[in-house]
Amino acid sequence: MIARFAKRTITIALVAAACTNSTAGSTAGSTAGTPPAPAAAYQNAIAAAARRVEAGDYSGADRILSDFALKAKGTDESTEIAFWRALYMVDPYNRNSSISEGIRALDIYLNTPGASRYRQQAVVLRRTAQVVQSLRNAAQQQTMRVAGRDTVFVNREEEIAALRDQLAKANAELERIKKRLANPSR
Repeated sequence: MIARFAKRTITIALVAAACTNSTAGSTAGSTAGTPPAPAAAYQNAIAAAARRVEAGDYSGADRILSDFALKAKGTDESTEIAFWRALYMVDPYNRNSSISEGIRALDIYLNTPGASRYRQQAVVLRRTAQVVQSLRNAAQQQTMRVAGRDTVFVNREEEIAALRDQLAKANAELERIKKRLANPSR
């Protein structure tokens, strides 16, 4: 259920980011229908990374995005690539990364001067990732249980009751052995 919730949230963030991106691109002031070269390369890198993610190749997607960021260093587009890398890091299907790493990456994006195109989406995604992380931590703590010899106990009271029962049985067995030793003819 947590993974389904996180997947829906990431999908919503992607749609919101795409909507923001398409409206930002339309105001760029380029010639009729031709985006500037960095913007076109940026769109190509985002699309290629999305195809890799759809195929389950998160490391390939990250490689495409980081290569673009290096080639376009110093541009607004290279700054915005950090959002996409963080987005794919918090994807629950990404086995190469963790929610914690994704939250750190979102923090880096949010603290980067000039990173503004996806700021609102990054804030919401960071909050969502934190909630998912806390839900996972709570679920893990609930599954941790105190183990007895051959029984798993949910809480301390059940463990104490079971130990008292075992002690009573051991004492009864000890009494039976004492009586048998006291009367060996039986």
